[in-house]
Amino acid sequence: MSTTVQRLFGVPAILTGSERVTLISDLTQLWQLTYSAPPSSLESDLALCKRFFDPLTRGHSLRDRLTELPPTPADLQHRISQYGEPIAVQAGYMTLLVGVEARLMLALLENQHAGEDLLILSPPDIAAAERRAMQIYRTWAMARLSQVVALRQGQGTEVMQAIAVGVVIALLVNRSDTKARAVIRGDHSTADGKQVDSAIFAGAEAFAAGVSQNRNGRASGEQRLKGGYALSEARRRLANHLVVTSTGSNEGGDLLYIPASSKSAVIKFLGRDLARRPRLNESALAAAFDSLVSAYKEAAGQLAHRGMVFERSTDTRSLKDDLLQEFSKGQRSPVQDSQ
Repeated sequence: MSTTVQRLFGVPAILTGSERVTLISDLTQLWQLTYSAPPSSLESDLALCKRFFDPLTRGHSLRDRLTELPPTPADLQHRISQYGEPIAVQAGYMTLLVGVEARLMLALLENQHAGEDLLILSPPDIAAAERRAMQIYRTWAMARLSQVVALRQGQGTEVMQAIAVGVVIALLVNRSDTKARAVIRGDHSTADGKQVDSAIFAGAEAFAAGVSQNRNGRASGEQRLKGGYALSEARRRLANHLVVTSTGSNEGGDLLYIPASSKSAVIKFLGRDLARRPRLNESALAAAFDSLVSAYKEAAGQLAHRGMVFERSTDTRSLKDDLLQEFSKGQRSPVQDSQ
């Protein structure tokens, strides 16, 4: 009756003393070839593995890095090939690549007593190393999802672009919270589309100038609701709280609005996100809001002839109060609440 030899990353759990010494030497040499430096601390080396194994790495960057790898000596490749993947990965003709598994294995081997004639990796050691590798890869695989979720909760590393905040506030000022009061987003190349863009961005630009220091205005080509950066950034952060849907008519364009059911969540998000700007205070935010409203009203005639002006002074004052209140709460609480 045959028994299956337990392995860790392709390496048998039982090694002779000479096999252990050879494997330590081989993995150390492969690490040097892969990362152009000898192994250092375990944590820093595991982080270094992202250079080749991070799933978010761009293809062309990875191709360039693989091209720079030196060939693996034939005798080294022959010895390592008996273990196969994942202890080492074939990265091209006569080129081996090592990463997380090799570094964890090296740490295990080096922690054993050098004088032992026989090395036996215990089941707990094997389970711990496999679990650590899985946790590392899971963290890397979840990075994009975690980033998007953080952005939607106002917890991303970067604050929302001021111009994007201004666009959303302009829509709120216009009371575009239902399909009936939606702004019609058209092609910027048309006269109607350009008028709508100009009206919304007049307020958005005024607001951005008030909350951002040393800010240069974006190129006119970016000041558009269709294909422009500001609305794309707002949709990336607010997701389903910012609706873009077809008009359902032959006139073209899209309906752009913030559902009434989402208004409170959006105001809370904006207030808390603005509160993360260290140099912004309540009086500056209030002044920026007033500048947005003034610029919006001045340009509102471009929307009026199309029946898209719905601003009401009492609602605008209430919106300002709510935004300032959320901003104040955000400044008092360093940890952002989710939407």
